[in-house]
Amino acid sequence: MKSAKEINKLVNEGASEKSNCNLCKEANYKVGKKTWYGAIIYRIGNKKNGWFATLSPKTGSNPEFDFTVQLMPYIHLTHFSQISSHPGLAENFGTAFSKLCKAMTTIMMQDQDLKSISEKREASVPIATYGKTTTWKEKKEHLHIKIFPFRGNIGQPYTVDSSFGKKGVFKDKDGKEFVKMEPVKKVAISQKRFDYLTKELIELLR
Repeated sequence: MKSAKEINKLVNEGASEKSNCNLCKEANYKVGKKTWYGAIIYRIGNKKNGWFATLSPKTGSNPEFDFTVQLMPYIHLTHFSQISSHPGLAENFGTAFSKLCKAMTTIMMQDQDLKSISEKREASVPIATYGKTTTWKEKKEHLHIKIFPFRGNIGQPYTVDSSFGKKGVFKDKDGKEFVKMEPVKKVAISQKRFDYLTKELIELLR
C-alpha cells in the first residue's frame, strides 16, 4: 500500500506543459485569438498560476440562446487535487470562475429581455459546471471545467440532483430498471452569434 507522500507525488507528476496537448498550446494564445475549436475570451495569472477560458462554437441546448465556456489552467494539470499544490492557482481559479459566471449571467439576462431585474424569479438564470479529470496512469487529458446554462436538454436532472429521484422508473424486458432522458446532441452556434458572444464576453471580462 502506497503512503500518503507517495500518492501525493504521483498525483502531482506531469504538471508541466505537454507538447502534444492542444490545450497547452492554446494557453499561449492571446485573448481574441481563434483556436482550432473556439475562441480565447479570458486570461488571468502567469504560466505557473494562470487560467484561460474559451468559448465553444457548439452547445448541447438551444443554439439561439445557450453557449458553453471552458476554463483551464495554463499548466498541464490532470486532477482537481493538483490545484492546491501551486501557489496562487486556487485564488486565480476563484476569480476566473466568478467573473465568467457573472459575464454569462449578464448575457443570459440580456437575452431574456427582462422588463425589470427586480422580478427575482424571472431574473434568475441557471448556470451549471462540469469538470473532467483523468486517471493516474493515463495522464493525457488537460483538466478543464465547462460552464453552461442549465436548461433545455442539457439541464435535465442528473444522478447527483435530488430531483433525479423523482423521475419515472421503467423496466426493460429483462426486468432492469431505468429512467428516460432526452438525448443531448451538440449543435453549432451560428457564426453571427458566435462572433457576438466572443466580443461581448471579452468586453464583460475586461
